[in-house]
Amino acid sequence: MMTKRHPFRSAAVSRALLPAAAAAAVLAPPLPASAQAAPEAQDVTFTRDIAPILQRSCQRCHRPESVAPMSLLTY
Repeated sequence: MMTKRHPFRSAAVSRALLPAAAAAAVLAPPLPASAQAAPEAQDVTFTRDIAPILQRSCQRCHRPESVAPMSLLTY
C-alpha cells in the first residue's frame, strides 16, 4: 500500500537543514595546500583547451555548406 506524502514535507526538511549546512560550510577547516590545485592548472583558455575539442569533434559538420546549421571554423 502506498502512503501519501505531505506535499510540503521535503521543503520543510530542507528549511530545517539549511542552517546546519550553512554552519558546516562556514566552520569547515580549509584544505591543506597539498590538496588544492595549482592556479595555473585551473586556467582554461580557448586556444589551448576549447579549440582542439571543436576542431576534433564539431568542425567536420559545422562548416559552410554542410549539414550543420552554422560554421564553427571562425569566431
